[in-house]
Amino acid sequence: MNLDDVARCEIHPTIGIARVGNSPDGFFNGPETPGVPPSPSGGFKDADGRIKRQAARFRMYGYDRAGTVLGELTSAEAQIVWTAELANAKGEWFKFAGRFHESTADSNRRNQHIDPTDPAARARLVIRPGPRSVTGPSQDGTDARFDTGTFLGTPVPLGELRTDEAGRLLVLGGFGTSASVKPANPLSHYANNDSWYDDTSDGTVSATVRLSPDGRQVPVTSARVVVAPPDYANGVPSVVTLYDVALEAARVSGGLPTPPEVSFTRDVYPLLARPVALAWVNKSARAMHGDPRRNFLTPARLARLSSNAPDDAVARQAVFKRLRKPGLVDDVSQANAGFMPVLSGDDGDAQPNRPRTWLALLPGQYARMQRWAAGDFLADWTGVPAPIPFEAIAPADQPHALVRAALETASGGGFFPGIEMTYIADQQSTWAAPFRLREDLVAGDVTKYMALPWQADFYMCMDHWWPASRPDEVLPEPAHDGLVQDAAAAAFQEWDRGIGDGENAEKGMNEMVEKWSTLGFVVGRPGPSGSPMLVETERNRP
Repeated sequence: MNLDDVARCEIHPTIGIARVGNSPDGFFNGPETPGVPPSPSGGFKDADGRIKRQAARFRMYGYDRAGTVLGELTSAEAQIVWTAELANAKGEWFKFAGRFHESTADSNRRNQHIDPTDPAARARLVIRPGPRSVTGPSQDGTDARFDTGTFLGTPVPLGELRTDEAGRLLVLGGFGTSASVKPANPLSHYANNDSWYDDTSDGTVSATVRLSPDGRQVPVTSARVVVAPPDYANGVPSVVTLYDVALEAARVSGGLPTPPEVSFTRDVYPLLARPVALAWVNKSARAMHGDPRRNFLTPARLARLSSNAPDDAVARQAVFKRLRKPGLVDDVSQANAGFMPVLSGDDGDAQPNRPRTWLALLPGQYARMQRWAAGDFLADWTGVPAPIPFEAIAPADQPHALVRAALETASGGGFFPGIEMTYIADQQSTWAAPFRLREDLVAGDVTKYMALPWQADFYMCMDHWWPASRPDEVLPEPAHDGLVQDAAAAAFQEWDRGIGDGENAEKGMNEMVEKWSTLGFVVGRPGPSGSPMLVETERNRP
């Protein structure tokens, strides 16, 4: 790259996802290549069984005056001073009740014992340590810690900034600490618990760039970071991902064009493969797709589903007619487990005859599947596309690859409230441009809707919610030897076994606060026939 051609810079990914962990030093970088989940050296836990934090890594890209990506800038080409701000505003925000039942009345704010009409008093409920900056390669975070924020006077560290060997920014979040500042105050609600805090967060990522060797400064477009709970099943994508939601919002707004054709490989195959993967972490998906006769990906069935020949229309239409139509409110005919996905939606736990409590594909996804069922698609299937190593991705495509990799591992529903973001993700007013959040959203504005603390919701949503992040049932690693998935049903166990164990919700939520880091991670292993299996590993508890 000719540095004289650099007119401006952008930080990518536009939204990075970091995740909490209780290992004091261990961390790994989040996914950066679409289709390639993280695989930390030594596993997701350190030698003492503590969960490593997932860092969100940000890169700087140079653009010319025409808006063409010239390539990545590192500390070898420029002096980059990174600045980020993290905040947690959950305690000051309104109680979560679901997108259809929210109230913005002061009487509905969390922590009513702090006068809702007194801004100065309410500010003590926001953990806001202020911005931190870091520059140069291999910075260890010592001088850029978010350790001065407090919740009602109690210090709550939110993480730190580091850099890698090339000077790229690493944002590390909190350690999964959740507690009440009020003694003898156990959790009693899945989302709203007064006097409680946690150390998830979100915020802005900005920078100043001075190009070498003359120190010419160029403008920089900022990015965002979200610090979320751990993803305990990194290799299992959600049926609807946060990337899908952001892409749909960009197309509906006109910010991105919608491709005129439907591609089986690009548009249809992922929506067939994802529920099959869920069979490793969810009982309902296993009952349906763990059976080879109902598995979309068996060679004979996939051959028919990927064909647009008239003779294969019956096979395609048999799948499509089971897809739940999005946007149903009064039509209760599909509000049951006879339609897919068999997961909960934006209005609470899935219940018969309540359409909005059931997850559906996004309208754009459903429309593409409808065209597929009718045979109006490109039959371009040649096999699962091999992931391209990041270094082999063309520089012009790297910025989008980074945001896609980050958001494809995040949940796009049901938003009750969700894992990383809630229903604001599918609102046009949330976005300033494709995959770019509004600039007037201050640190804490994205995660303030989420459950307080996150462990309460994590325990309560133990079935048909977000099994791609919070597994429902798993196959423990020692039990998978010699088994095939459909013959292993008896070997599957509850992922959160040993926590609550069904005694009562309050006991389970409070034990999740204490024991979340003892739970296992779901990873890929070769099965007895050479086919991949997903099994639970690194569980600390018997």
